[in-house]
Amino acid sequence: LVSTSADKIINKFEKKISKLTKAKYVVATNTGTSALHIALKAIKLKNNEEVLIPDINYIAAANSVIHCGGIPHFVDIDITNLGIDVEKLDIYLKKMAIVRKNKLINKKSKNVIKAIIPTHIFGNACDIISLKKVSKKYKLTLIEDSSESVGSFFKKKHLGTFGDIGVLSFNGNKIITTGGGGAIITDNLKIFNRSLHLSKISRVKK
Repeated sequence: LVSTSADKIINKFEKKISKLTKAKYVVATNTGTSALHIALKAIKLKNNEEVLIPDINYIAAANSVIHCGGIPHFVDIDITNLGIDVEKLDIYLKKMAIVRKNKLINKKSKNVIKAIIPTHIFGNACDIISLKKVSKKYKLTLIEDSSESVGSFFKKKHLGTFGDIGVLSFNGNKIITTGGGGAIITDNLKIFNRSLHLSKISRVKK
């Protein structure tokens, strides 16, 4: 990290987020949207790979997928919690996709379905336990959009820490605000290192 007064403040902020969420690693970003974008880059989303997103959502998730060259693939929601309907999702994926060589393939488009981005609407937990099981079953990377969930816990575990990556937002309309800003939270060291690299100037030393 560059040793500047700004970095010291940011590092202090990241440590506080880590303490709150119990995530091993935190990377501060300029927005929650950037956090989503970097998270997708960190898992190396390729052109035309699909990402499952719930129908009720903010445009940032779909935009981030498109910015990475991916394809947003919208799925139905559960009316009780406004998150992804996991039961319908399981039936849907069983019908329209197949796991081949540890990858989920869309039978119709022939594209790889790489990841799923559930959203915890208004800080209310979606059925994240069941969704994690389905994600594992279908070889999907689980990126939790926890933009509205700073301080939200489910079974004494902070939202955003159930999946491979969690995304937080500190925009002006959020629970805690820095006027803008976001963060990536993860327990995966490789994802952390890639995210940290991408959130800086991405300089590669020769």
